[in-house]
Amino acid sequence: MTPEEIQSWKPFLKRITLFKDLANEDLEQVAALLKPLSLPRRGTLFHQGDAADAFYVITSGHVELRTERQGRTSVSGYIGRGDTLGELALLTGEPRAFTAVLEATSEFLVLSKEDFASVLRENPSMLLQLSRTLSNRLLEGTRSTGPRLPLQPKLIAILAPVSSETRRFFCSAFAGFLVEQTRGRVLLVDLSTGRDFGGLARAFGLEPRVVTEEDLRGRDLHDPAVLGDFVQVHPSGIGILSLHPKALTGRLFRSIFLLMNLLRDHCDFAVLSLEHPLQDVEKSILYEADQWMLLGDERSTDAFQRTELELLGYVPEAKRLVDVWLGETMPKELALASRLEWARIDWPAELASRVSRGDSPFATLSDFPAAREGVESLARRVSHLRVGIALGTGAALGYALIGIFKEFEKEHVPIDIVAGTSIGSLVGGLYSLGVSPGEIETLAVSVDKAWVYENLFWDMTLPRSGLFSGTTLLRFIRSYFGEREFVDLRRPFRCVATDIETGEEVVLHDGPVADAIRASCGIPLVFNPYPYRGRFLVDGGLVDPVPVKVVSQMGADILVSVNLTMPAGERKNALRARRAEGATIMGMDLAQLKDLTMPQALRAPNVGQVLFQTIYTMEYEIAKARAGLSHINIHPDLSRFSWTEMHRAKEIIAAGTEIAAAVIPKIKGMLPLFSDSCRVDLHRSRWGS
Repeated sequence: MTPEEIQSWKPFLKRITLFKDLANEDLEQVAALLKPLSLPRRGTLFHQGDAADAFYVITSGHVELRTERQGRTSVSGYIGRGDTLGELALLTGEPRAFTAVLEATSEFLVLSKEDFASVLRENPSMLLQLSRTLSNRLLEGTRSTGPRLPLQPKLIAILAPVSSETRRFFCSAFAGFLVEQTRGRVLLVDLSTGRDFGGLARAFGLEPRVVTEEDLRGRDLHDPAVLGDFVQVHPSGIGILSLHPKALTGRLFRSIFLLMNLLRDHCDFAVLSLEHPLQDVEKSILYEADQWMLLGDERSTDAFQRTELELLGYVPEAKRLVDVWLGETMPKELALASRLEWARIDWPAELASRVSRGDSPFATLSDFPAAREGVESLARRVSHLRVGIALGTGAALGYALIGIFKEFEKEHVPIDIVAGTSIGSLVGGLYSLGVSPGEIETLAVSVDKAWVYENLFWDMTLPRSGLFSGTTLLRFIRSYFGEREFVDLRRPFRCVATDIETGEEVVLHDGPVADAIRASCGIPLVFNPYPYRGRFLVDGGLVDPVPVKVVSQMGADILVSVNLTMPAGERKNALRARRAEGATIMGMDLAQLKDLTMPQALRAPNVGQVLFQTIYTMEYEIAKARAGLSHINIHPDLSRFSWTEMHRAKEIIAAGTEIAAAVIPKIKGMLPLFSDSCRVDLHRSRWGS
């Protein structure tokens, strides 16, 4: 380093733990030995097992630390600006213990092995700091209980080949809901180029402070004061940076990664709003982002498809690109052709009309709850706060699920992802379709004994594979779902069935929803196996009575499971106790009288009882073994009810409501949404202060 560079780096180096006790003169001597190094995103600084040849100080960027054991690679941590790496390997002489992969274009200050040894000899105090660092890392290693979560995306690039009004509306709402859902520090960066430049600031009632090339020339893009000078802050806490891409051309083009790292280091989330077509500056920004969203609607179908192909050539990780479709339905050809993750937000024509008029996003979305929920869910998606619920099997006991949903709705607990087995697939499917818990309750209460007898009697068939054909059940399900497919649902939804010929678990996630639910609800021997895509499917409870693993694989971050199973003997005893409160003869209940008067051979369980007790036992043991997979396990006491009592909906729903009320505080404790740190209510009609 030159003397001028040494002076500029001294405040930063003084904050490094290893150097903080050095005298100014000694620190300057160390700084003179440091050499700058810059490496591109996805590059590798060194590999596990390499000989230690240098010590590194990260001045900009982020690094992922990976370890490989027995052929499996795991992430052991993430480090960023101000962190160091490589010192312990130099101290011990051992090979590198991990591989360092760059999560962003990064800059380092490097001290060679020889210079590092020289510095230690002349500054023994550094050995004390090294011993503390070693102790802390060993302690962290002993506390590690599982794999690291993926690094939360900080830079979220939204590319929107839609109208400027739609782009402005969506980006403003998305940033606002990020603040509301995460209580984090959110910066909205306007990188538009047309007549709408500065529109995001104006949408928040602010006169845009336009950042130019002259403003940035000569500024240290490591210094957070740059943001303090140019970011406008709305009373909600949202920061707005109006940065024209032309400001980053010329000499500043090579410093784009520094600006992106500055945003990454000093914001919880930076939402980058980009216009199409893409120029070199926009492409460079896209390359440095952590998460990408492609926004489309029915008026931009062709542009949407072209832009998706274009984006796949720019972004370094296609798995982090999400297609976001605004519409009441997503075109089937797009859903089938897309190789990416996607989300559909219910966006009716009336909402699109109000967007084009330039209405306030939050006031407008208050009138369209389904669209609002969709944008909120997207905010939880990028912030790793998605709530997923796994709904278990249980026939009539599944009415308890309705009570749980009712209580969640009352307490405003969001549900982003749903998976169900058997009755759980039916209740979960209706909820994912957009049917309210109250409407599902009305449907359940209407199913009385007369309804069951009337509908099932005409569904009886020759008992080759089951007593009932299931035609009536399928007709009932189709009366609500019609020919809707999974892509048409408001929430991501999966249901589980069992291939009765192979015993395999089959997770159904595409095609007609009604057929999938019918397959999942096919209780063995009660309903015929359902022929589906070359398989014969029955109730998924045989292999996965509470599909919490499925919810996890769908991308849920907070896992809630509802287990309706219980030991078969416990249910039998509870039902016997209930009957004992009923009819008696000479002081004995009817069950006791039966035991005294019937021959022993006739007291044994019949074929049906043996079958269902076997299923109960198997489902309970499977569910119990997997209970530890969820963060919140809801297990209502339904021992006083039977799985056949379809006419007792009100009582079973009430039991579900009661247990949900007990666990909701735990779920709220995992969601920043329920903290009280938001500075203003974002759902207001007038903006500005």
